[in-house]
Amino acid sequence: MTYALAPEWGRYNVNVNAICPGFFPSKMTKGVLAQHGDELLKRIPNQRFGDDEDLKGLCVLFASDAARHITGQAVAVDGGVSSV
Repeated sequence: MTYALAPEWGRYNVNVNAICPGFFPSKMTKGVLAQHGDELLKRIPNQRFGDDEDLKGLCVLFASDAARHITGQAVAVDGGVSSV
């Protein structure tokens, strides 16, 4: 979606990017973590689940002028899972 919208909205000076979080503990994932948490951790190169702190830096970057020339990107914040 970011690849499609970036060229469309770019002419209006709108950057389109996506933050793609990996497995983060939440109310929705509580049951899965209880049953399979150890197995899931073995698949994460950083050997931990993400949390809110792991998303803040990228959010600040995308909201700042430092990202004014970044558009059409989908950035994984998943502890390295997508690189395996």
